[in-house]
Amino acid sequence: MTDRRSLSVLTRFARLAPRQPLVATFVLVASTALTGQASAPPVCEVAGSLQRANSPAFDVAAVGEVYRVHGPTCAWDDGNAAALIAAVKGASEHGLDPALFHAEMLSESDAPANVSEAADRDVVLSDAAIKYALALSRGISAGPVASEDEPAGSKPHSGLIRGLVKALNDGEIEFWLQRLAPQTEPYERLKAALTTYRSIAENGGWGQLPATMPKKGKRKAAFVRLLRERLVVEGDLSLDDGSPRFDEEVRLAVERFQARTGLKADGKVDAKTIARLNVSAAERVAQIELNMERHRAALRDLPATRVEVNAPAATAALYRDGSAYLKMNAVVGTPDNATPTLSSKINTVVLNPPWVIPQSIIRNEIKPLLKRRPDYLTENRMYWSGDNLIQEPGPHNALGHIKFEFPNRYSVYLHDTPARKLFLTPERAQSHGCVRLERPLDLAEELLRDDGEWTREAIEEGIRAGETKRIAVPDPMPVMITYQTAFVGDDGLVHFVPDLYGHDLQLTLAVAQRVALLKSEPAQW
Repeated sequence: MTDRRSLSVLTRFARLAPRQPLVATFVLVASTALTGQASAPPVCEVAGSLQRANSPAFDVAAVGEVYRVHGPTCAWDDGNAAALIAAVKGASEHGLDPALFHAEMLSESDAPANVSEAADRDVVLSDAAIKYALALSRGISAGPVASEDEPAGSKPHSGLIRGLVKALNDGEIEFWLQRLAPQTEPYERLKAALTTYRSIAENGGWGQLPATMPKKGKRKAAFVRLLRERLVVEGDLSLDDGSPRFDEEVRLAVERFQARTGLKADGKVDAKTIARLNVSAAERVAQIELNMERHRAALRDLPATRVEVNAPAATAALYRDGSAYLKMNAVVGTPDNATPTLSSKINTVVLNPPWVIPQSIIRNEIKPLLKRRPDYLTENRMYWSGDNLIQEPGPHNALGHIKFEFPNRYSVYLHDTPARKLFLTPERAQSHGCVRLERPLDLAEELLRDDGEWTREAIEEGIRAGETKRIAVPDPMPVMITYQTAFVGDDGLVHFVPDLYGHDLQLTLAVAQRVALLKSEPAQW
């Protein structure tokens, strides 16, 4: 290699064509050992490489911390480098672009020509590892945020970097990388779904249906054939026999599609159903990728036993040991009164709760009503207590017979409701922000089952007694209000629901901004 022109990895990166992506898929780089030298090779030190890495595409502070912990010499051997390269090449399985992790900078297949070039390559590997680890463990949209293992004043990403250096020293980079993504079944299901839908999109997706279904004749027959083809692609219809008949099998397939896309499952092919059928495969891929990012950023630590509300789907479930034990519909906040995402613990069950009416409802709804209906408060058994307006307990109470309390800064809770018909409609965003439950008595029984006094019969008797009763939950139950617009159901099918509060759009913009930063043009070193 003595006749080869020595050109550092960092310099090659700086000279990339302006319109090319900064990085692409990693290619395995051969051994860093230098040949043709009679004496022992000089020590590979990274100080000079760190000084030259002054690009927005590099996290110089974090990379510098790697070598402060590891020492000033090169950290990556061939085995560890190969494991990182393989992981980055597979980043698309997580909905991430491998180009975000410095591919082209290490795309040369030959060995570094000298110690300086080997050091440059080592620095690039470290930066790629940090970026990959942050994206998988915290979400790419989160940016450089602190975690519990990084107290104020600590070095950037210190917990993650300590783990990286330990894995390098122990030769366990492959295992360390594999543990970065959420180790939860919902995430793994989405990961598998992404592979399926990406394959569908790459093979042309599915055809578009006419805006309305013809009522009869050849046009209807042609429509039904297209409909059958469409329903087979995602698994709602098991087999397309080419029949032009809209038979019971097709109707049931339409119901399955409607149920998993947030529509009324009546089997009727109306305009809303056709519009959802015509959402492209590419859009569904993007929706899955976005929700995988949401899991990495906010849902990576799902307690195996928990109460979980999915706001855009307007559903709730009690999970025990990772399985949905008790499922129900829910009513959530309107777009103007969005139900917040949060994590807490249910610590109290209240029987026959009074309703302390929020000031916003008093101001915006009740006071205007009083001008037209002076007896409104009496009719609804409401009374003033100082500045508070309270509705008495009872069957007329907006909270129903049961309320579930948990500490949170939004003053929201889960509760019963006398308006039972709302659970029968697919459009269940109709509350002021709190969550109404379809099966509150069943949930109360489960939360209090370790309390020998409060059996189901005792709970029912307490409700009939009419008095307000606060019951401490013996083992406070984790509760999460989440926002998932794509998820895999127990039926094995991917469920897609509308972006009720616009959070998908906000997350898309956050991801785009972060990607733009990671792909920013390099400085001239």
